[in-house]
Amino acid sequence: MTNMKQVLRSVSTPILGYALIVIGALIFQDLSFGRLTHESPAHALIIGGGLTALTCVLAGYLVARISPSHAVWHAAPLVVWLCIETTLIHLRGLSPLWFDVMAGGSNALGVAIGVAIWLRLNPMTKEESS
Repeated sequence: MTNMKQVLRSVSTPILGYALIVIGALIFQDLSFGRLTHESPAHALIIGGGLTALTCVLAGYLVARISPSHAVWHAAPLVVWLCIETTLIHLRGLSPLWFDVMAGGSNALGVAIGVAIWLRLNPMTKEESS
């Protein structure tokens, strides 16, 4: 029974983190400023993009908190998916490469920072002892 619980947690944790990022982007970008593009005003890019990146930090922290043992491994699928998503968005050809790399990179970096914050605040997790 414990194995099934661990498997469900390992599968659902990155999905939950991604759902949080999608909700954050919806609120902080689409509902607040309309769809952000490379042609959006600077204030919209700074505020909307910044708040979305902070949502990614929160998602990384949440993933690590829910799955404290091997938090990095639980966040890795989320970061990989953000990279794949960024690539797919760029291949649609609607924005320049610099914009997509900055947007996707800040999201992936935000998740990594969130996990790092969790690990820093909880140094005795199983991650560091294994």
